[in-house]
Amino acid sequence: MQLKYWIISFALLMGLAACQPDTTCRQSTDVVAGIALRGISIDSTGVATDFTAWDEITVQGVGNDSVLYDNSTNVSRILVPLRIDTNITAYSLDWKNQEDIIYFRHDNTRRFISMACGCVVYHTIDSVWCKGTWIDSVKIVNSAVEPVEQDNVRVFVTVEE
Repeated sequence: MQLKYWIISFALLMGLAACQPDTTCRQSTDVVAGIALRGISIDSTGVATDFTAWDEITVQGVGNDSVLYDNSTNVSRILVPLRIDTNITAYSLDWKNQEDIIYFRHDNTRRFISMACGCVVYHTIDSVWCKGTWIDSVKIVNSAVEPVEQDNVRVFVTVEE
């Protein structure tokens, strides 16, 4: 009979020892917008070929000196954080020594996760546009920017070779 109480007491003690305060964040707080790159290459005979792998691309935030992609190769998607202190974020996209700037207008929403994780800022993209020479158009494909890797915007380019 005492063995039964000893086993129950031991199990309870082990259960209490396993309960610890939540000191580590178990949820991702990284929220980035995904930019899918889509292109059409037209050769000298007029034959068009789709391409999604890009070489020689550099991406840098406008107004800061951090480079997210530095002359990167085989890039089909760019992941960029949106600013939480303002509603407009801009990135310089340099491809083969041609620079375009892509602008995001977005709303920011803070969501409390837990004491350990704090808050995470979600974004809703309202509009997107670009200035420059090589990007033909940009399109929002998913306006909700959340802590999952997804395409939010598509960039379209036509290249004549």
